[in-house]
Amino acid sequence: MRIIHKRHWDRQRDWPVGECCLCGGELYRGGAYLRLAGRTICAPCAGRRLTEGLTLHRVCRGEVGR
Repeated sequence: MRIIHKRHWDRQRDWPVGECCLCGGELYRGGAYLRLAGRTICAPCAGRRLTEGLTLHRVCRGEVGR
């Protein structure tokens, strides 16, 4: 009987497949990242970018509609 050793994917030996456009961090196969307007962004940067876009603006009464 022949023994076949399976090779498992080792993340420590894997080469990066891309780079985040905002922070310059490395992106690896199987990792989470987003494509936004043609730019590749890692998950932590995407979370910060989305929270910046959803900030609330304080408006005083009477200023709306001017």
